[in-house]
Amino acid sequence: MKLSKTSKIGILAVICLTILIWGINFLKGRDLFRTEKTFFARYKNVGGLEATTLVTLNGLKIGYVRDIYFAEDLSGDLIVRIAIHNNFPLPVGTSAEIASSDLLGSKVVKINLAKSDKLLHENDTLKTKMAPDIMQQVNEQIAPIKAKAERLIENLDSIVSTASKIFNNESQRNIAESFRQISLTLINLEKISGDLNEVTSNQKKNLSSTITNINDVTANLKVNTVKLGNIMDNFSNFSDSLVKLEVNKTVNHLNTSITNLQSILSKIDTANGTIGKLVNDPLLYQNLTNTSDNLNRLLVDFRLNPKRYVHFSAIDLGREVNVSTSASHQTSENLIFRIQLLSSPSPINLQSPQFKGIDNVSEVKLGDKYYYLTEPESSYDKVRFILNKIQSAFPEAILKPYKNGKEISLKIALKMMKN
Repeated sequence: MKLSKTSKIGILAVICLTILIWGINFLKGRDLFRTEKTFFARYKNVGGLEATTLVTLNGLKIGYVRDIYFAEDLSGDLIVRIAIHNNFPLPVGTSAEIASSDLLGSKVVKINLAKSDKLLHENDTLKTKMAPDIMQQVNEQIAPIKAKAERLIENLDSIVSTASKIFNNESQRNIAESFRQISLTLINLEKISGDLNEVTSNQKKNLSSTITNINDVTANLKVNTVKLGNIMDNFSNFSDSLVKLEVNKTVNHLNTSITNLQSILSKIDTANGTIGKLVNDPLLYQNLTNTSDNLNRLLVDFRLNPKRYVHFSAIDLGREVNVSTSASHQTSENLIFRIQLLSSPSPINLQSPQFKGIDNVSEVKLGDKYYYLTEPESSYDKVRFILNKIQSAFPEAILKPYKNGKEISLKIALKMMKN
């Protein structure tokens, strides 16, 4: 069967078109006769990556970039579709890294395999990485050198500025003046040296006399060596006399006396014996103080009220007259007595345990102090009894009489009671 010319032309056109399509895909890195798997990778920036870019594994081409387009979520991210030949299985966790393939900045996608027993399926998404490009690496290497060069230039500029300030006209004049002063100093040193030479020449005679005197002194010492020996013998005899005085025995007696004295003082300090208790027992001191105060009050009361303590009888014509009066049982109208327990610069709670056993304690403020008093009593005997009872708890307690609400002296109050 013969083909017509038109059929031959059609068959040739189909063959040429097929070859053309295959050639175009071949140039793009696609092999129409090899099966492929497609994977996706998502990047913020692809750094100039284009379609048909090679995909390599350890430097071997295993695929190519089929397409690049923006993500549908309008985030600005770029989706790269990667075609991998079917005979290169990829484990789970494998990453696609965009890197530079040469100094001109051409890009390549490097596949970094992960260590996993599971494999990725077609259309799965790979992890992504961005390797620094050649320019970035060069900049990182050059940046420290650039910084050092800038600092060196700044230091050189500072040195030049300092040098220009040093070698200005005024500095040059100062340097010249310094050299002039150095020259004058050398001249003065030369003059001083000449003066020293002159003084030495003039004092040669005196120096000779001094040396002669020193010789005379040494000669005298040599002559008086015997006398010096006698003096040393006398000192030796004196030291022997000191040894015979038994100084060590005397010092030992003194140390023994000091030890005994220390023992006595220690016993006093530890309250052993009568003197120790007298020195260290504060209660004894307090009791002596309280006894002294009570005795003082007794003497005052005895002086003011002798009839309370002395009873006598007078015989008159056979009649016995007993005189026994006691002002303590007398009361006077509007005359009361209170006991001032204590005074304080700051107020004290009236319910404080300090006032336990005392009823109706009142507080009075006079000036900057607070005074605490017992309730008023019209009986002098009763208030004296209360005072004696609380004296140990309140050593500074005192008795205060009042007339018509006004404080008066105890002497006046006792006279009013006798009247």
